[in-house]
Amino acid sequence: MKKEPNTDSIEQALFESLTEYTVDRGEGISVNGTFVFQPDFPCFQGHFPDQAILPGIIQMAAVRSLAIKALNQQLVPTATGRIKFRGLIQPKERISVTVNLKRHQMTWRAAFSIRNENETVATGRIDFCENTE
Repeated sequence: MKKEPNTDSIEQALFESLTEYTVDRGEGISVNGTFVFQPDFPCFQGHFPDQAILPGIIQMAAVRSLAIKALNQQLVPTATGRIKFRGLIQPKERISVTVNLKRHQMTWRAAFSIRNENETVATGRIDFCENTE
């Protein structure tokens, strides 16, 4: 029997890896966060045994967690666009995530970039709807 990942514990681990964040409310909403993922971060297990790297889906989950903090509401991803993974994120790297949120029809559109100290490692867009459950 395959054990399903506990999404609550992944979200909790993301929040525990967030070392600082700021929110700027201007024309849109901009949130910047700094994450440091420790070697025991659950998503490094098995990805990969000899050289741990942060999975792309967890990078997008970090974007969602910052959007939730900025908007103070639960969000569900509804669409993505132009997501590019250009580099690797390894344990203990200091990662800067910038998310620019704007209303787009009935959703929030989040344009994001993720950087380590040397380069942009991911960019893209995620649309979110408000979770009313």
